[in-house]
Amino acid sequence: MDRPQLYAKFQDLQKTDNVFVLEKFFDISRWKIEGENALDIGCGDGRFLFEHLIPKLPKHFGKIVAGDCSQNMLEFAKSRYRTPKVDFVQIDIGSENIPEEFENQFHHIYSFYTLHWVKKQRRAFQNIFNMLKPGGDILMSFIAKSNLYDIYENMSKHKKWQHYSTKEYISPYHTLKNPEKYLRNLLRKIGFDIKVCKMVQRSFLFPNLEVFKNTISAVNPIIPKLPPDDVETYLEDFITEVENLKCVTIKNLNNNGEKTIREFHKIFIVVASKPL
Repeated sequence: MDRPQLYAKFQDLQKTDNVFVLEKFFDISRWKIEGENALDIGCGDGRFLFEHLIPKLPKHFGKIVAGDCSQNMLEFAKSRYRTPKVDFVQIDIGSENIPEEFENQFHHIYSFYTLHWVKKQRRAFQNIFNMLKPGGDILMSFIAKSNLYDIYENMSKHKKWQHYSTKEYISPYHTLKNPEKYLRNLLRKIGFDIKVCKMVQRSFLFPNLEVFKNTISAVNPIIPKLPPDDVETYLEDFITEVENLKCVTIKNLNNNGEKTIREFHKIFIVVASKPL
């Protein structure tokens, strides 16, 4: 996901889920003293951080580090949002080398719609644990299972697209029989005190195929690898797979039979803390 201009325009699915999580679970995270700081992992284009998360914070908060692995996303976010209370930093949460100055540094760590991209889940959560101050907490949401991952799998079987396909962009929880149990055990082994760790069923209605195509184009990592002349054909094949999964509804809008697409997925919601 490295196309900030497109992502900024077509992120309603992510925003809808993120707002749901923020409204339902933010208050479990307690801001106790003046000047507490936070880290946002996967800040992307910065829109959700500035328009939704920061307004929920107490006025006396300290600093927020807005982190993302994509330098393009960070540059885009910095060009749109500037405040002395936010520092933008390139960080790969699945890396073996998290900056030393981040260890035991943050009172709160947030992440929305990011961790499903990370293959090294244990390393990522260990890094998160290490960066928390004792008594610090996390609020995170990410995709566990999605119809779209099944489509990615089916697309990888197409002779024309299999050369470009990889499982790197499929959530590591998608194929697990009991992902909730797996994640709970992982968090406990690392040392977290778990307050919430559950999957929640969600869905999103795309109003037409054009919005759906643009949303997929904004996040699908295969599309940038394709020859430009093949992109539209790839998207047409993608739509065919969507229809085969029966997650398309048809509405007669202005008698033109325009298609709407309702996509179903499950997200993880995690609230946990580091013991004092």
